[in-house]
Amino acid sequence: MRSKTDTIINSDHSRNNVWSMFDQIAHRYDFLNHSLSLGQDILWRRRVSKYISGKTFSTFLDIATGTGDQLIRIVNKVNTIQSAVGVDMSRNMLNIGLKKIAKRNIQNRVALVQGDALNLPIYSDSVELITISFGIRNVIDVSKSLDEMFRVMKTEGMLIILEFSIPQNTLFRCFYLFYLRNILPIIGSFISGNKKAYTYLNKTIETFPYGNEFCKIMKQAGFTKITAKPLTFGIATIYCASK
Repeated sequence: MRSKTDTIINSDHSRNNVWSMFDQIAHRYDFLNHSLSLGQDILWRRRVSKYISGKTFSTFLDIATGTGDQLIRIVNKVNTIQSAVGVDMSRNMLNIGLKKIAKRNIQNRVALVQGDALNLPIYSDSVELITISFGIRNVIDVSKSLDEMFRVMKTEGMLIILEFSIPQNTLFRCFYLFYLRNILPIIGSFISGNKKAYTYLNKTIETFPYGNEFCKIMKQAGFTKITAKPLTFGIATIYCASK
């Protein structure tokens, strides 16, 4: 894994049509996540942390790290982690993450890297634990991003993916889709000033493969011991796998 630093490392890869949008809403991103999910996003990230309870890792990679919430939670939970890297394409999101890291005084263990999930700036076979929370559906090529995760992961390493999904219960599904399509874009647009971002959100959630379908894609990338755990009636799902 690359050397530890508290600065953002530039990358030549970009998705301006998507990540410039995240740059624009970075200042309200955390507040909107907590508000629009009624605090569930905090609980979901805690559930991710439980998957690594009692385990020992020294190297850790958080992809699509955003403002660093998942990264910081895990670094604080696993004191054996010596080198943690958060990768994201939004500079403004990473800038907020840097402030959080400095506030918690963990700069000596954590680096934030501006980079692409399709071409990770990480050495092969170098990472023991990889997480990606609410980011896999935003990549251009899901299979290629999983290939990259497999490449950088050490043998017997652990991958945890937290992503939105669609509830199976018919009644709750109808309510959830109505919220996604009609209520969330209005509230998100009003608070962030960016209607496109929250229209984009519901479209990516509805079109992204989930459950068994996504498990099959993970298996095709070479991962084993794949499990899927729905959360909050299936609004989100945690996928766990090994190399």
